[in-house]
Amino acid sequence: MRGADRLVEQQYAMLLRRDVARLPDLYATDAFYSMPGVTVRPIELPALLRTWTGAFPDLSVDRLGSVQTAGGAAVEQRLTGTHTGVLHTPFGTVAPTGQVVSWDVVDLVRVRRGRISAWRSYFDWGQLIAALGLHVDGLSREAQHDPLGLPV
Repeated sequence: MRGADRLVEQQYAMLLRRDVARLPDLYATDAFYSMPGVTVRPIELPALLRTWTGAFPDLSVDRLGSVQTAGGAAVEQRLTGTHTGVLHTPFGTVAPTGQVVSWDVVDLVRVRRGRISAWRSYFDWGQLIAALGLHVDGLSREAQHDPLGLPV
């Protein structure tokens, strides 16, 4: 029986080798993968992750910590890459900026009978958009302060 931590490591290794075609083999047939704004079935996962490796061809993962339970794992990491390809987002596409960016991600992974049954990837699109140097109307990259002068 494959544990959650081993399955997580396999998926990260496959992503970093750009060998995503076999990712569905790690998942139960009724499983799903989700990130903010997108949920896909395992068979659709390779295409989704290719959009990320296409936008950030040198994408790397720095694993910051993890907790494993009998039914899954929570993993915190920092992703870093150079934005040299088109980034497809739920909000539209972002042309390459050439920026080297890092953003934090937390993955919650559930395992059933040795396969991934659910993978939820959480990150802040705002953090990534700001790191790319993009401006969104109504948002500012300048620190905001409360009346006491503390950043908010």
